[in-house]
Amino acid sequence: MSEPGSVLKHFKKGIEAVLGLLLITVVFLILTPSYRQVSNFTQIFAQSAVLAIMATGTTIVLISGGLDLSVGSILALCACVTGRMLAAHDPLWLAVACGAGMGLAVGFVNGTTVVATRVPPFIVTLGMMMIARGAAEMIGKGRDMSMFAPGFSVLGKGWLVPSLIALGVILVSIFLMSMTKLGFNAYAIGGNAEVARLSGVPVNRCRIIYYSIGGLLAGLAGVVETARLDYVEPNFGLGWELQSIAAAVIGGTSLFGGMGGVGRTIIGVLVIRSLYAGLIQCGVDSYWQQVAIGLVIIVAVWIDTVQRRRRT
Repeated sequence: MSEPGSVLKHFKKGIEAVLGLLLITVVFLILTPSYRQVSNFTQIFAQSAVLAIMATGTTIVLISGGLDLSVGSILALCACVTGRMLAAHDPLWLAVACGAGMGLAVGFVNGTTVVATRVPPFIVTLGMMMIARGAAEMIGKGRDMSMFAPGFSVLGKGWLVPSLIALGVILVSIFLMSMTKLGFNAYAIGGNAEVARLSGVPVNRCRIIYYSIGGLLAGLAGVVETARLDYVEPNFGLGWELQSIAAAVIGGTSLFGGMGGVGRTIIGVLVIRSLYAGLIQCGVDSYWQQVAIGLVIIVAVWIDTVQRRRRT
């Protein structure tokens, strides 16, 4: 039930996802010469880094038996907060802290609302998705938020810096989930919340923490995306909540909670981003790209459901 403690075991658990990634890569390498360019792979890595930061938080929430549909909107809100402060020439560190801190605050509200009202997470976070998106539009609409200070753009420079930030987030999260009591509790709560409560686990407090972490990482993803593109718009992160969930599920995290691994989510992220890049290089229209990603999500959830039925 719990996440393995070694990177090797993480890789073995996600071997199917790795094979899927290799298959997608080989197919597009054959179909289109432009896919073979180094610039294409650096772009995939840069985009994957931002999604990986967000998907790491989503994975933690899913393992604990929760669900957060608001992370894409949180990314946009935090990006707009960061951009607005940078445009006002506030200190870089303060803009970054407020951007990520806004994500933490929204995640805390999500967790507290789920715990206090007992309303299903799907409904709570769906509502927050709309609230955060509306707030992002209020902050960012009609304002020029671009061409920020050079010092800020370092956070999103090329593909290496975002990838290093994502790697740091993933490694810290793996340690959290495999070596700490908070991580062990996530698997226990996701497996059976009532049993965990009877065993002395502070279920409600832990759930709030997991949603807060998810919000924080979505906020950090928004900050990095702002630095990477050097501009902000309220439409940032549209549909990313589904990509984030899909990446986690493709990597072996169960939608039903109690099973999964943060380290394997990165494979799911690469699968999604590689598929997007390949379809773009092949000249596939954007609506067919959405259809393809939707099919991947359906297949991933179906496999997760079948495996869960076999275990029971």
